[in-house]
Amino acid sequence: MMSIPKPLGSGQVQTYHQLDYTSPSQSYYKQGDSVKGEWQGQLASTFGLSGEVSALEFSRLTEGQHPQTAAQMVRHRIAVEYKNADDKTVKAVEHRAAWDATFSAPKSVSLTALVGGDDRIREAHSAAVTLALTELEKYTQARIGGNHPAETTGRFIAAKFEHDTARPVDGYAAPQLHTHAVIFNVTEREDGSTRALQDLPFFQSKQFATAV
Repeated sequence: MMSIPKPLGSGQVQTYHQLDYTSPSQSYYKQGDSVKGEWQGQLASTFGLSGEVSALEFSRLTEGQHPQTAAQMVRHRIAVEYKNADDKTVKAVEHRAAWDATFSAPKSVSLTALVGGDDRIREAHSAAVTLALTELEKYTQARIGGNHPAETTGRFIAAKFEHDTARPVDGYAAPQLHTHAVIFNVTEREDGSTRALQDLPFFQSKQFATAV
């Protein structure tokens, strides 16, 4: 099953990266110092992102910056408070940094892979997530602005983090095989210019991605 929430701010995504996505506590059954993320996406390849996710590149992308040069690719809106015409305090929406598309395996699959120790099931889950993301990427659109319709680009950058435990309840972390795919708010048009994403196609494609 794939779920996708509302967009996350840059501060939220960076905090999740430090305390959740890479935390050793999220990988009880597959022991290691921390969870190693993995890049995916056509735009990731264009920017030279492959293999393990680095904290610096991840952080830059949350700010709408190029992962290698730190050049600003999309306008970064800072959340500020102001008074409207009715003298009410309004907080402007901050920069939308990314979407956390989470792919969760059924409970029986998690138990077979983790408690049963069948690594083939875990590998199958990983392959399925990669394929589903590849299909989802085809629906990526760029926001053009004004009255112009969104433009399909079919290119995004995603950072995948595979976890094998659910959030602890009363100190117990149940086995749950799932992958967080952090899709950053940037895409590239055919002319090489970068734009923020139009997220509607991702929400419309949830059932399709789940089926894949």
